[in-house]
This record gives sequence, C-alpha cells and structure tokens, in this order.
Amino acid sequence: MLRQITILLFLVTSIWSQSSLDILNAPNNAQAAALGITNNPIIKPTRILTHPARQLDLSVWNWVADIQGGIIGLELDNSYFGFRTMQIGNIEYRGDIPTEDPLSTFGYALFNTGASYSQAIGSVIVGAGVEYLYERTLNASANGLSLNMAAAFNYSESILFSAGISHLGTSQELEEERTSFPTELWLEMEWKLPKIKLQTEFTSGEVPLTMAATYPVLDLLEVLASVQIATAGEDISILPSAGFVANWDNFKLGYSLYQLTHTLGPRHFISIYWNY
Repeated sequence: MLRQITILLFLVTSIWSQSSLDILNAPNNAQAAALGITNNPIIKPTRILTHPARQLDLSVWNWVADIQGGIIGLELDNSYFGFRTMQIGNIEYRGDIPTEDPLSTFGYALFNTGASYSQAIGSVIVGAGVEYLYERTLNASANGLSLNMAAAFNYSESILFSAGISHLGTSQELEEERTSFPTELWLEMEWKLPKIKLQTEFTSGEVPLTMAATYPVLDLLEVLASVQIATAGEDISILPSAGFVANWDNFKLGYSLYQLTHTLGPRHFISIYWNY
C-alpha cells in the first residue's frame, strides 16, 4: 500500500523539486518570500542579532488546489521560536485494479518547529538552531531532527557577511528507513546603500544563487524583489519573486508572490508583524 502512496505523493513532492523535507527551506514570511532568501532565524540564527526585531509574526500562504501552510514566529532578545505547517488535502488512493472512484481520499500534513539562540563574541556573531519535523500520511508517520549553525561579521557599517550550514540531520522515512535532510552550506552578503539594500546568497543546494533588493518608499512602505537561479539536473530555471511590506505604528503587513514563473504558478504569502 505504501508503494501506491509513494507514487501519489510523487506528484505532490515534485512541487518542492526535492522532497517533502523542502518545507524546511520554505520562506517563513512574506518579506522572506519576496526576497527569495531564507531569512528564518532558526536556519540563520545570527539574524537574531544582525537584524534585531522584537516581534511576533503570523503568516499564511496558499498554492495550487488544497496546498496551503501557516507560520508563527516569535523573536526575543537572543532567541527565536517558530512553528510551521503545510497541509495537502484530497489525495486519492487507488489500488492496482483501475476503478472509477478512489478507494479513499486522505490528507498529507507536515509540521516543523524549532528554536535558535545567537550570541556576540567580540566582533563575530555566532548562533545555533534546532528543528523538529513531523510528517503524516494515510497510515504512516515520520519524524526527524536537524541542526543549523551560522556565523556573521560586519565588514563595515554597510557590508555584512554571514555563512553557515543548515539542516544537518536525519529523518525517518514513512516506512522504517532513514533519509538525510537537505543539508546545505550557504554564504550571504548584504550591502546597505543610501536608498536601497542589496543581498546575494550562494548555497550548495538546488538554488545556488539568489539576488535580492529592498527599496524603502518613505518610512511607510518597502518594495522587495528577487531572482533565484535554480538547478534541477541539467535544467536551469530563473524564478523571480516580488512583494511589499507596509508599516504603521507597531504593526506591519506584508504580501508577496513567491517564484512567479514556477511551473505550478506562484505561492501567495500574507504576513502580519507585531513589534513589541
């Protein structure tokens, strides 16, 4: 039976270009989605101090048919806590003998939660984060644990370098075997110019290069855009993303379209941020 489930899930997991574990690299809010760069402080724990923001953010996103997700993130002084979920509904299960109606329908759920901590040691900032992943299908489940480590250095007031390793761990398969997490090495450079902020990220994964820009419009609005260069085998894809973040008092509202030229269309992200 798991063989048939695996075939069905192939159609779903192909959306992520690697596997269902790619929920670990999904953007954590509308701002990150527009930039195309993983700004999750669990994956990049140094961001807690290099981009301090005592805030609570709530995000939802929607993609084709019944695929949607939600994210909650809470940032404190030196620590961050986050929870993410992805739900896929109405997957049909069919046996070896063709039938007009499926034998049953079921949903596919993934839950990802974690925490991170960062500390300044002289002029260098170091941090670590840990994540727990749980996935559930028709009659099987799996869980896993991964570790993220990073370091950051301010070369000058306008140039920031950060680097690290993400998703160092393993997870159970839906049967009894174990599978490696999508471990990646990453390097990010950020330039703060008078009227614009530029970011470039290099990774060892299937999105080896991302270039992003943030342009503030007065003090009320930020316009964000990015281009990801993705590879899958010998194929190379160019995936742009764009969005905005509006500010007022202690609240922010963000909206973005992630990977506009994706085969299945863009993902829609909506986020609300509360600065306390």
